[in-house]
Amino acid sequence: MESRTQYIYDAFAELRQRISEHSPFDQTDLNSEEVDFLEKWDSLMTLIESSSPDYTFEAQDLLSRFIRCYANLVPLIKRELLWFVGGECLHFLGDEEMALYQQLEDQLYALEAQNTPYDIAKEIATLRGDSLQVH
Repeated sequence: MESRTQYIYDAFAELRQRISEHSPFDQTDLNSEEVDFLEKWDSLMTLIESSSPDYTFEAQDLLSRFIRCYANLVPLIKRELLWFVGGECLHFLGDEEMALYQQLEDQLYALEAQNTPYDIAKEIATLRGDSLQVH
């Protein structure tokens, strides 16, 4: 799996785990809306894993629905996930974030042009000035 796709997959998997610890997803009996949402999430994970070209559109729809329906859980989303899936999700990023992620894109492009391996999480942490953790 290409590194960007792997990063997106891992970010969605981590977010899936994190939301399961919060209401309404921590309930034993979920209502049909949450069941449908999680089924779509699982389908998205399969699309990402298979590198289906349609996964980006599905990811945009799922994140947009997540933000609309579960606003209290939005802080759990890695902000760069919104950038990487793009589309409508870009509207949820501020100007400073957009500038940071554009800088990230430039950095990743330069590294790829030099055939230099990279870790997206480390590149994000470096741009943010973080030394320990990326979120």
